[in-house]
Amino acid sequence: MKVNLKRLTETLIKLVRIPSPPGKENQIAETVAGKLGELGLKPHVDEYFNVKAELGLKGKTIVLNAHLDHVPPRENWSFNPYEGRLEGSRVYGVGASDNKSGVAAMLEIAELLSRAEGSLRGRVVFLFTSREETSLGKEEARRKAFQGLKADGGICLDTHLLDEGGKANLVVGCRGIMNLTLTVLGRAYHSSEPEKGVNSIYTSMSYIQALRKLKLPRSKRKPPSHANLSVTKIATNGWATRIPDKCTLTINYRALPEENLEKVRSRLLKLASKKCREGFKLESVEKAEGYRLNLKEPIVKASLKALKELGLKARPTISRGWIDAASFKLKAGIPMVGLGTPTKGQAHVPDEWEDLQCLETGAQAALTATLRFLEG
Repeated sequence: MKVNLKRLTETLIKLVRIPSPPGKENQIAETVAGKLGELGLKPHVDEYFNVKAELGLKGKTIVLNAHLDHVPPRENWSFNPYEGRLEGSRVYGVGASDNKSGVAAMLEIAELLSRAEGSLRGRVVFLFTSREETSLGKEEARRKAFQGLKADGGICLDTHLLDEGGKANLVVGCRGIMNLTLTVLGRAYHSSEPEKGVNSIYTSMSYIQALRKLKLPRSKRKPPSHANLSVTKIATNGWATRIPDKCTLTINYRALPEENLEKVRSRLLKLASKKCREGFKLESVEKAEGYRLNLKEPIVKASLKALKELGLKARPTISRGWIDAASFKLKAGIPMVGLGTPTKGQAHVPDEWEDLQCLETGAQAALTATLRFLEG
């Protein structure tokens, strides 16, 4: 069973031309549901614009997932982000890689499997999710999507498969994420006599320097992973002629898959107590746990087998970024790998593009892994 690149490309271009920022996925949800209906499936669209459909009989079940939304396009695009332009071996447009390539692949897989539904050895659930690119309403949308969802394994088509050197990445986990804000207090005074105030920016600099010296954990488990930390925003209040008495830092922490985020917060809190003498306030703005699969999981073994069949040198990896597969594992109890279509380095960038080789190979890999999983 082989995917059709021409049809994949046409589907991707059509999807790119539909604006679908977080919370406004209604049109693309209708389009996806319409296509599934044409194939004889009975799709359901909920109030959050998640789309769910099933194929096959009762028995061993696999769920396929890609997200419908995209990061809203910002400035610096050299063309209309929704143009859906095909140039050579690339499709250009917002969301082309992240993650409408995955949506197109799932529709292609649905079309191929619908023709062979009678010979399927189990059941395939197609779950197109909304609000992946935002925290606003995401928890509610996931709870709705996961209602009644039961599967023995899953594939998330939101990770890049092809890497440099012809290697294939099979994602078996991801790092956790936590965004925090640290408000550092000082003492305001006129800038003509700075020694009479306490400059909150300088105190913040001291804290930042201490952060950069922290020894962050590394995991020796295979596949390996390590934590990292970055200060991504800094802001102050007041006037140009005033020593600032408040400075706010945004801190992004990427945790090991098995790392406890509350312990991380406690560590950063302890450091702030030492460096911020005038006072401070540390708040967790957003956090999500990571996950790691056992390499003996049937979905991992089936995916590795599929990649080998396709002649790809596969290696299990931990995704550096957080992926929705973590939600499936931690909240729905479904072991899910990342085996996707996106082109490496094309997420959330101006003039985003999808490489057609990544599209075709990722779709074929996901299809073959699905079949091998149901056969196992």
